[in-house]
Formats: sequence, structure tokens, C-alpha cells
Amino acid sequence: MLRLLAALLVGCGLLLSGQPIPVILDTDIGDDIDDALALALALQSPELDVRAVVTVLQQRERRADLCWKILELYGRTGIPVGQGAEQPLLTKPRTGQVRQTAALKPDERMPEGKRRNGIELILETFMRSREKITWLAYGPLTNVALALKAEPRIADKIERLVLMNGVFFQGPRLEYNTLRDPEAAAIVFSSGLPITVVGLDVTLQCQLAAEDMKRLEGSDVPAVKFLFELIRIWQEGKPERRPVLHDPLAVAVAFRPELIRTQVGRVEVETRGEPGRTYGMSILRPDASGPVRVASQVEAAEFLKLFMERVARAPRGR
Repeated sequence: MLRLLAALLVGCGLLLSGQPIPVILDTDIGDDIDDALALALALQSPELDVRAVVTVLQQRERRADLCWKILELYGRTGIPVGQGAEQPLLTKPRTGQVRQTAALKPDERMPEGKRRNGIELILETFMRSREKITWLAYGPLTNVALALKAEPRIADKIERLVLMNGVFFQGPRLEYNTLRDPEAAAIVFSSGLPITVVGLDVTLQCQLAAEDMKRLEGSDVPAVKFLFELIRIWQEGKPERRPVLHDPLAVAVAFRPELIRTQVGRVEVETRGEPGRTYGMSILRPDASGPVRVASQVEAAEFLKLFMERVARAPRGR
């Protein structure tokens, strides 16, 4: 409990001092649309100092190309991009195309000299940093688990983990990021590190409104136009579909913790249950001394306003 309180106080101290919070972004960009929107929000938030972006799951090179394209549009190609784990620890590897990479032209690729091994980039970023870093992981937690096992010393360099993972108050129910790699999630949640997690319980309340969609669609800002192109691909011919901002909420909570109310405890992930029913289920065990803060309520209207104010405007630059 003292470690968690200390982490929160340090984070608040950075905000009050005007110093941006150093962060690593860990993303399975290219599947659901919220990953690209989360990257845009992070780049548009002066409270955050993005030190690295790392992809996870299949077609990691093309996912990295998509990250690079967005970084180019926002004028932020000084941020290194890593190609993380291609497969989960034990579950069946995912196959198939990453849909939103269809927005990229064949020659829209990262320069070969810029390509980095994602796990190596994570370890290097932590170990070389003078400050502790907040890790924003809003995909399956494979990279996080591998990095913690590969170099346990990075635990002392982690300010906290902010995750989009699990579902805790609408059970029994499964959530994609946990289900895609339950063993990795179990490793991370049992690490003892300070964790703030937003689950489906709260993120499902954060959906863009029809007027938000019109505002994005009508933008003449190249970065926003590209984001809306990704939204169209994600919609799969169903224009009435509106993005739910699962991952952007995790990004916002990193610098606006008051957007959520939390319950404190420990999280267990079921790794021996029945596939399709209990395997991959996340369970909150209330404990005042636990290291995990689980979002139970969200100020959805306030968050959506913040998101649109930032993502719908022109790139802010560095």
C-alpha cells in the first residue's frame, strides 16, 4: 500500500511541477480502432513524454509501420518504435491480416534503420532512464511479462503500470486483452508492481457520439483525416458503428487519475479454467494493502470532452 501511495504521489508531483510523465506505449494497434486513437491522444497530451512505442501480436512489422505513419503525421518520428512479441506465451498464436494496415500504401514503411526489437527497446528505455517510467499497456500483456522475466531489475525503474485489461464488475465475463494471453496477464498482475487498470466495466461507457464522428469526418487536418480513414476500415461497411475508447481511457488516466474511481486489491487471472468460459477470467480480490487499483466508475462525459478537444485538433508538435 505504501509503494502504491508513493507512486501516486510521485505522479501527482510531476503533474504539479509541470514535468511531463515519461511513458512507454505498448499496443496491438491495427485491430480495434481504439489503439490508433490512444496513440493520437498520447501524442496530443503535453502531460506525457512518450519515450517509446512497442507493438504486440502478429504482423508486428506492419503494425510498427502503422505506428510510424501516425508518428509522421504528428511530427514525432523521434520516438522509437519497437516490434514486440509476435505470439502469446502459451495460447494459440493469432493469425490473419491486421485490418487497419490496409490504410498504408505498399511503400509506407518504417525506414529499415529505425526498426527495433521491441523487448530490447523496452529494456533499454527503462535501464537508461534517470527517471522512473510509467508503462501504458493496452494490448495483451505479452511484452510486459517477457520484459519482467528477461530483466527483473526494470521493476525498480517502473513508476507504475496503467493497463486496459480485464473485466471485474460485470462478471462472469471475458475480456480480449486478458483472454489473448492469460499467462502473461497472470505474471503481470502477480508482480507486486503498482498497477492501475481500466476494464470493460468502465471503458464501455466511453463511446464517441454521432456529433463526434461528424466532427472527425469533416476535419481537414491530415492526421485526423487518416484517423478517420482507419475508423472507416474498422467499421467494415457499417457507418453507424462508433468507436468505444477503451485504450484512450487508459492513456488519459495516466495523467488525469481523477477521471476514475477505483477499488484497491489484488487481481487473479484464471489460467486453468475451461476455454471459452473461465480460462482468462480476471478476478478482483479486495485488499486495502493490494498493489492494484481497479477502475469501478468513470467520468465518461468529462473524458470524452478531453479526448475530442485534443484528438480533433491539429498536431501540437513536440
